[in-house]
Amino acid sequence: MRVCIVSKFPPIEGGIAARTYWHVRRLLDAGHDVALVTNSGSVEQQYRIAGCDEHLDWLVRQAGLRLHDIPGPAPWHVPQSQDYLERLLNELLLVLRSGDWDQIQSDYLVPYGIAAHLASKLTGVPHIVRHGGSDIAKFLAHPAYGAILHDVLHDAQLVITDEYHEHVIRDTGARTESRPIYEVYESAFEAESGSDVLESRRVFAYIGKINHHWRRKGLDQIVDWYAQQDRSKTILRIVGQGVGESDFVRWASERLETALPVEPFVPPWDMPQILASVDAVFALDSDSAVKNTSMLGIEARQMGIEVIKSL
Repeated sequence: MRVCIVSKFPPIEGGIAARTYWHVRRLLDAGHDVALVTNSGSVEQQYRIAGCDEHLDWLVRQAGLRLHDIPGPAPWHVPQSQDYLERLLNELLLVLRSGDWDQIQSDYLVPYGIAAHLASKLTGVPHIVRHGGSDIAKFLAHPAYGAILHDVLHDAQLVITDEYHEHVIRDTGARTESRPIYEVYESAFEAESGSDVLESRRVFAYIGKINHHWRRKGLDQIVDWYAQQDRSKTILRIVGQGVGESDFVRWASERLETALPVEPFVPPWDMPQILASVDAVFALDSDSAVKNTSMLGIEARQMGIEVIKSL
């Protein structure tokens, strides 16, 4: 099968990019011809994962991925915009018209699902939709996006959804299939015995974005919890980055009365190594408007690592 995917992809940080990466790996392992259209080269520095080039080069040269990053930046115009939708659509059309493709798959609705929807209409290649949690919560009911996203979902050959969102998707008249929207890549996430530090100290970790709304991720709760722990027996690792990092570090260091180091985020293929070095991970996402299954939690459980969902 020949599949063209449009989505976030490393070096973009976050769950959608990681989920797309492992989905691509599964398709390539199964012998499918895969093209990936993305705007990852344009990601903001705060959400750019360092050190991805060598592995992505391997993915292209050895694993056979056809990787297409949109050229940029966009020409200057008034009002100035990155024009991601237009540039992703243009690249999709170039790929789809270069040969016979069986499917377009999109992962996240804006702008990727919209670009795939338009490309499907223009080429006749069937479109399969995957979504996240925040795209449904933020965009689907928004008056500036609702009409086009209704058509994206309604006209898709299939929308792959989950238990949290199936009823919302069905309201558009879409054809749906409810199943886990992330399957762990088992050969990478093998069970480990825990961290490799001294047995007298347990290692706890937060791994993920640190945006302006870092409290919604429970980072304030984690720091408050750590402030009450015996630090001769407990280590807290923060692995992440984002536009709220400096604000969080300042607050946390004042709360703990000592500097709290933050490690830069890692690409999906290095996540097993990070997880193997800790005993437990936090998955406290308290933003009730966004319902989603924690990929990190799935990966950690696969490796036999404790997942802390509440404090």
